[in-house]
Amino acid sequence: MSWFGKIMGGGLGFVLGGPIGALVGATLGHTLFDDKVRMEYAEQGRPNGLEQRQAVFFTATFAMLGKMAKADGRVCENEIETVHNFMQHRLRLDPAAQQFAIGIFNQAKDDVTPFEDYARQFGQMFAHDPQLRMMFYELLFSVAMADGVLHPAEDHLLRATPAALGMHGDVYQTVRRQFVNNLSHHYAVLGLDEGADKVEVKKAYRRLVNEYHPDKVIAKGLPEDFVRFAEGKFREVNEAYEAIQKNTA
Repeated sequence: MSWFGKIMGGGLGFVLGGPIGALVGATLGHTLFDDKVRMEYAEQGRPNGLEQRQAVFFTATFAMLGKMAKADGRVCENEIETVHNFMQHRLRLDPAAQQFAIGIFNQAKDDVTPFEDYARQFGQMFAHDPQLRMMFYELLFSVAMADGVLHPAEDHLLRATPAALGMHGDVYQTVRRQFVNNLSHHYAVLGLDEGADKVEVKKAYRRLVNEYHPDKVIAKGLPEDFVRFAEGKFREVNEAYEAIQKNTA
């Protein structure tokens, strides 16, 4: 992760600015990285635009997960386990990146910056990438639902997120339906209402397969670790299309 090297070199927090930049600086100040790790990433130079986008995506994700976990007043063990599993098994972060992600999570859950401020800066950075904003929102939803329950405090934040990200309010219901395991779920994965005709289904399928293709996602500036999440969505889109085709033939 080249952007991670720029962070460890100490030059990225200032460049990012806003609440996310401040969070990066505070996390670096409170996280005890091994000297060998710091030496490895020293003198990495100034981050380019792509690296800034990658850093914002990574930082905003774990900041907002921290806020969501603390939304009901306390962080419980299953929420901690969910985030650890997400880092280790879905993103497969190396130890240094995991340590930084945990630092962001812990710093954000206890700071006074509102959840919406982090979401708003993310939305501004990716204002011209609606699919990346949707992917980010789906990612938050998937972690919130990892224990099989959408808690009221999590639900409140997820309902507030679309406006901060600059998305339509009805996206909440569309994404929520993705976590119901029936045919409605498959239509929701394609962003459609159940019963959409075959022309709409095929059009939505082709658009999403193109947008979630790993090469396209990398080109848009998603951190390489999160490309694995996009690959999962790519498979999910194909599975949804196949399920709809099978059940509406």
